[in-house]
Amino acid sequence: MVLPRSIINKPIMTRALLSLAIASSLLLVGCGDDNERFVESPSSSASAKFVKTFTANDINSSFGLGSTATPVAKCGVTIEKVSYDTKGAADEDTNATAALMLPTGDAAECQGDRPVLLYAHGTTTDKGYDFAQVGNIKNPAVGEANLIAANFAAQGYIVVAPNYAGYDTSKLDYHPYLVAQQQSTDMVDALDSARSIIERKKRANDANYSKIDDSGKLFIAGYSQGGYVTMATARLLESQKKPVTAIAPSSGPYALAAFGDEIFMGNVNIGASRFAPLLGIGLQAKYGNIYNKKSDIFLDKYADAQLPSDVAFGELVKAGKLPNNALFQKNPSDPRLAGLEQGKLFSILGGYDETDYLIKTDFRAAYVADAQKNPDGLTLANGNNLPAANPQNNLRKALKDNDLRGYVPTMPTFICGGNQDPTVYFDTNTGAVVKLLQAEVAKNPAKKLNITVLDVDKDNEASRPDNQTLTIIGQASMNTWKVNDVVKKVQTDFSNSVKKVKDDADPNGGVASFLAFYINYHGSLVSPACTEATREFFNQEFKAV
Repeated sequence: MVLPRSIINKPIMTRALLSLAIASSLLLVGCGDDNERFVESPSSSASAKFVKTFTANDINSSFGLGSTATPVAKCGVTIEKVSYDTKGAADEDTNATAALMLPTGDAAECQGDRPVLLYAHGTTTDKGYDFAQVGNIKNPAVGEANLIAANFAAQGYIVVAPNYAGYDTSKLDYHPYLVAQQQSTDMVDALDSARSIIERKKRANDANYSKIDDSGKLFIAGYSQGGYVTMATARLLESQKKPVTAIAPSSGPYALAAFGDEIFMGNVNIGASRFAPLLGIGLQAKYGNIYNKKSDIFLDKYADAQLPSDVAFGELVKAGKLPNNALFQKNPSDPRLAGLEQGKLFSILGGYDETDYLIKTDFRAAYVADAQKNPDGLTLANGNNLPAANPQNNLRKALKDNDLRGYVPTMPTFICGGNQDPTVYFDTNTGAVVKLLQAEVAKNPAKKLNITVLDVDKDNEASRPDNQTLTIIGQASMNTWKVNDVVKKVQTDFSNSVKKVKDDADPNGGVASFLAFYINYHGSLVSPACTEATREFFNQEFKAV
């Protein structure tokens, strides 16, 4: 989830210093057989338009990725924008766009049979977010797009990166945020469209496509929202019996129902006032019963909140259209909320306000009452780690319906994150998935799972003696990469990046250092670390499965 602008609600450090800390944020193969390709009913209306070509030198010198352990570019990259048809959350017809990144150059890694990376981006409130705008500092996608272009397309991958329905030139007037069925279908529609375009352009002897072929190997990766979308997309493709070589979801809200419960019970995450409108509006479009009108869920003065928006989030805050981060009333009188705590320190500092908050207290209280009566299996002592069996609250029902716990990937899988994440809680989401996958192997040892889980943050391992930073599940120990060497390097790079962020904010380790750490943790520190590890994981000689 990309957090490009100020998010903490109350001072302690000045807004100028806070904005400066956030502005420093990044924002974030082998042979195959033609018969392995799956291009099923590609949309005849899909089209591609040339955007720009970058040389390897351009990528090395002007992408601003020097602190991210990005390797030297082996290839140049040509960017094309794909336009394709898809569906909205209510199964309505709509359209969307995607970046198609093509490796170029004479090196062996840049031509011939190339693997495809289907990439899912993180959360953004900017409607104009366009992954095809690689190198364009005027577009909010530039940080994440540059990172993926340099780490994958410039290393020889064909990259397909959807902007999602509701963004860029999509005619959908909302985004189906974390609606698993829609988001995974959108991804597959983009992939099928891109692959059909590659075939079509090659037949037409288009110069941008003439030296590369789709090898049939498909990798899927994404960060934050994109981590969730990656897992949902793998599940859909697996159900359709379409081959996926390997996946790498990172820092995703996979245990969506438990995550929602934790937030409503009081531990408000950083970025809450961005995520809540996106989620509420998207789920309303899918289910039609989250609210009758937005003022049922949002405070009256924020009842016209609409995200994504053409107006930057910071400007919406200045205009009084949304609160900066406060999700709930600070001192609610509703007896159903009695005794609840205000979460961790970052939640206490930014998650609450007495008058300037987003979610109505009675809406929150009704949710909490159901969570207490019908608790999630992750919160119960000796629980089954699965969503509540019989939630009655409509929002909790919707979150359960989109919760990814219970999905067991059969392809090689790499799951990455950082345990101190204040935006997508690691133990709640990644931790819950790991427990379920370990239980699956214990229950069925013959099941051929291949799952590697990495916590890039070892800086606080002394305070987490029962938690490993590297977890190997099933057959993952047989993978050919030097996993311990990669883990050591990634965790060292992460630690060095943390130190730099803290020192740049306040070398004496004061409050500014603390806030800079949490503000940058999700979008600027964990994201490039997981990208580095994902690249190494994918570079193994996996067979398409």
